[in-house]
Amino acid sequence: MLEDIIALDKSIFLAINNGLSSPLFDVIMIIFSWFGSGYVLAGLIGLGLYIFDRENFRRNFTIGIIAVLAGGIFVHILKETVARPRPLEDMADLILANRVHINIVLEPLRHSSFPSGDTQTVFGAAMFLAYTYRKYITFLFVVAFITGISRIYIGVHYPSDVVVGGV
Repeated sequence: MLEDIIALDKSIFLAINNGLSSPLFDVIMIIFSWFGSGYVLAGLIGLGLYIFDRENFRRNFTIGIIAVLAGGIFVHILKETVARPRPLEDMADLILANRVHINIVLEPLRHSSFPSGDTQTVFGAAMFLAYTYRKYITFLFVVAFITGISRIYIGVHYPSDVVVGGV
């Protein structure tokens, strides 16, 4: 049963990573992947809150950062506990045997893959912002979803890493 889930995870990874591969998607997915960076996201959220909700800026920015950091601590502990290898490392033998190809768009990552910390960051921020600014809920979760897909597309996470990171 677990072997079947892992095989499905790998096949979905390869379908997204190879099947959607194009120079245009490379650029789009790199941009969306940046939304998973805590620094980029904090800057964008801070700027947005300051421009559009200055009166509640300090409170909302502080609560949002605390919420995302709390999730990040949990994800870090889970990463260290599970220690799942990244797809590039996990499928190294298959790559060397020319049985699979992984499209690595950015610098390859080597540390634990499960769960996706970038996906946790963007979904944590989306949850907080959607709760606070309900009229943007669809936009926020579409951005978070595409950011999660981007982590698979650029070759650094399996789909299950992203799903658990998004939860």
